[in-house]
Parts: sequence; C-alpha cells; structure tokens
Amino acid sequence: MMTPNVTPEQGISNPEAQSSKALIVEQPHKLEGLLETISLLDSISERVGEDKSGDMGGGGGSTGKRDDGSAGGQSARDLAIANLADEKVLRKQLAQHIEREVKTLSKQVHRAAKRISKPGNAHKLNELYARIRRLNSLLSSLVEASYDVVKRLFIRVFIDKQPIL
Repeated sequence: MMTPNVTPEQGISNPEAQSSKALIVEQPHKLEGLLETISLLDSISERVGEDKSGDMGGGGGSTGKRDDGSAGGQSARDLAIANLADEKVLRKQLAQHIEREVKTLSKQVHRAAKRISKPGNAHKLNELYARIRRLNSLLSSLVEASYDVVKRLFIRVFIDKQPIL
C-alpha cells in the first residue's frame, strides 16, 4: 500500500511498504551535485605555472654577460652567420658535404641491392636512387647558383645542422 503523493526521490515513508520486498532506488539530488561540481571547478587555479629550469631548448642564457665582459646581444648562430667564409670556400664545403652524402647513399644502395628479394626493399632502393639523383642535380646547380642561395644552403646545412633534402 503506497500513498499516491510519495515520489521515488523522497523514498518510502510508509512503514508497511518498507517491510515488503519491493526495491525502490532513490535518485540523487542532481542540482546540488551540479552546484558542488561547479564550485569545485571555481576553486581550481586557472593558471598552471611552468618550470623552465629543465627546459632544454630555451635560449635564456644568451642575453647575459660574457666572459670577456661584453654584452651578449648576439647568439652563436648570428655570430657564425656574420663570420662566413668566402664564396669559393662555401661552395667547396657544400660540394664536399653533398659528395659524402651521395657516397653513403651509394653504400646503402649496394646493401639494399643484395636484399632486393625482401618485401619493401625495391621501394627503398627506388627512394635511395631518387635521393642520389636530387643530390647530384643540386651539386650541378650549385656551380651556377647565386651567392645568396649558396649562403642560405650553407647556413642550413652547417650552422643549423639540417638535412640537405
């Protein structure tokens, strides 16, 4: 015997109905739970501090005083760019670097040719040959390239330590 004005959220208030085997689930108060969650979110700090002491890529130490006493306004990269060698020297160093890379790629081609029967090695061999062709064309265009192009390529390869291709 349940009273008609009792809702499931209020639970069973009739002692006769409590003794029966009927299972009634009470719903939590949704509005109060939502308000508690919002108040917890408001109490969390919006700002998260960063610890820069372990930053390996930062350039924070380049603006301090140097050992010789002069102000350090330039980075090592800027100094290296300012002290570039003559155009002939740059071309020669770039040509040597490209020839070394072609030589290592040729060795890789020789090793890959021995294992051509394995799956995927024909594709790798094709990519190696394409890379060698691109490096050789770069080497031939290096002769007739302007000084500005040679300088940018030199900075990219030797100062920034980036790959040629």
